[in-house]
Amino acid sequence: MIEKLKMKLLQGKYEEAAKMCQSIDKMSVRDMILNIAYDTESICTYSFVQYLIKKTQDTIWIELALNIMLNPLCFVEGAYSVALFHARELLLNTKSIENMERILFFYDIPEKLVDKEEAEIIAKEILKIEPDNKVVMALKL
Repeated sequence: MIEKLKMKLLQGKYEEAAKMCQSIDKMSVRDMILNIAYDTESICTYSFVQYLIKKTQDTIWIELALNIMLNPLCFVEGAYSVALFHARELLLNTKSIENMERILFFYDIPEKLVDKEEAEIIAKEILKIEPDNKVVMALKL
């Protein structure tokens, strides 16, 4: 199954790939796509996930897009900036500590894609909810 899905993605046959995935639970599909991304290091996996986001607006695919750009495709120029875009999308959809922490990750990297002012605002918001949050406490703000 995973080899068939990989071929569909590499051939740009996203509608056929999506149909293949309809009978499988989303978590399994997510895992297969992530495995394909690691195996091929191809941007086609990210592109397919973008197709799924557009088609369904489901946050599982936004999370997967972020994960693909942070992990198997992190070597692609601009991958972290794209991942930050998806982290912001997730935060707009669901305001949670986890999603706010995702944004703070981009402050705590050498590229500092999130500026100090934004990081401080988010950190304060997290601390209102969870005063002893370990992620915020570890930051040097």
